[in-house]
Amino acid sequence: MLSAEVTARLRDIAQARGPLLIATDLDGTLAPIVEDPGAAHVPEQTLAVLDRLSTACRVAVITGRDLNTARRMVPADNVTIIGSHGLEPSFDSPLLPEIDREKLAPALEQLEQRVTSQVPGVYIHIERKSISTAFHFRTAPHLEERLRESLSPLPPGLRIREGRMVLEVLPDAESGKDRALTALAGHFKVKSIITLGDDRTDVAMFEAAIAERREGKTVLICGVMGGAETPPGIRENADVMLESTEAAREALETVARALAV
Repeated sequence: MLSAEVTARLRDIAQARGPLLIATDLDGTLAPIVEDPGAAHVPEQTLAVLDRLSTACRVAVITGRDLNTARRMVPADNVTIIGSHGLEPSFDSPLLPEIDREKLAPALEQLEQRVTSQVPGVYIHIERKSISTAFHFRTAPHLEERLRESLSPLPPGLRIREGRMVLEVLPDAESGKDRALTALAGHFKVKSIITLGDDRTDVAMFEAAIAERREGKTVLICGVMGGAETPPGIRENADVMLESTEAAREALETVARALAV
């Protein structure tokens, strides 16, 4: 159950000057973390509250998942999705880059083959996305160093983004959840922002939210705990900490009730 203080802060920002944007991470925030990323899903209750919220404010999911996968996980028509850490937006923005997929595909294929030849594939889950490849080592944390070695050097034009028990290789372009949040705020011309996240990549999103606060917007940053895997930057930048994905859903429910939807 949310504390009285957290509940009050959520209600206050729901009633602040609008338009309001709710920008949330997906895995570890809406969907519980599981060993097999392909088995992750957003609970029906959470999907229902996102759908309700989207009738009263702007709702966006900013995720490392590719755009098509994220849409399957969050099939709400009025929820804006930005996939691949800002590299796959569902709207046009000069802040978010375009990707040359024809050059990207063979480079990722080459890297995947190198990893599978050097690291026992039975322990490493390779998740091929539309414009990136994620190498999950949750079931074999002892292989992290070996995985890192197999990824070096990277083919030109690629870089590594680190997450919770995962190394993701993606285009070396100006992107990130920070730029995605800034693009959303400008695109929808919002005055208030609630943002939720749990992972290292969400720290950048939180920092962008803090920058929006400096510009005069009303902002509430909600960190979602992931146990020992919670990056320090989540706690350091969050205004409130939520205990779990269930608590994140409860926070969204609180906002929905305050908005009378």
